[in-house]
Amino acid sequence: MQLNNNNHFDFVYYGHHSNPHINKIKLIFEELKSLGVTWDFREINTVKQENYSDEFIEQNPNKKIPALVDNTFEEPFFIFESGSVLIYLSQKYSKFLPDFRINSGVNTWTVYQVANLGSSLSRYTPSSNEFSQKQPQQLDSEVERVLKLLDERLAVNQYIGGKDYSIADIATAGWLLYLNHMPLFNCTRDSHKNIFKWLELINQRESVQKVSSQIKDSLISFNLIPTIRSL
Repeated sequence: MQLNNNNHFDFVYYGHHSNPHINKIKLIFEELKSLGVTWDFREINTVKQENYSDEFIEQNPNKKIPALVDNTFEEPFFIFESGSVLIYLSQKYSKFLPDFRINSGVNTWTVYQVANLGSSLSRYTPSSNEFSQKQPQQLDSEVERVLKLLDERLAVNQYIGGKDYSIADIATAGWLLYLNHMPLFNCTRDSHKNIFKWLELINQRESVQKVSSQIKDSLISFNLIPTIRSL
């Protein structure tokens, strides 16, 4: 497998379309489109273990997706780990990170998604090899804990990082946009009303609508939506 880096684009990112981490990268690039930022996507087939190729490991020793190459410098610059990519792009373009005074809150909840929410939800997300349409009656207690904490956060904040849309929302939306189309995580409007209120808010963004539609198409292609819910 060759990393076919097309330097005609500002960025090239590598991953798999059905992966929630890739949803995060799609979301931020759709937002940066208005700034004239260009990007291309390269599929990494994890089933064929292309992420274990020597060339990929050289750029991403963790052997996981996504990975990003920045072609805007004289020499291409590689970044890996989805949270790191979001922070890098938001700092580079001064978008989705508020002023320094409250940056720490945004970064805290971005890291929370990567370290807690994402890792806890991974087995219950359609991209997981362990996923079944029959969701368990009892989720791991950690899943219930992280969703409860997020719902409590959104009870007192319009967005996850505070009063403005930020990379904390983008990181979390990569996983929770699946709730637009199918029941998951035992997360319902009754049990987690603030999460769904937040979803309704971010669903108004063009970038979110586009990525959510792509998620829907992916779920349909894998016959994973018994009853599709529209936005």
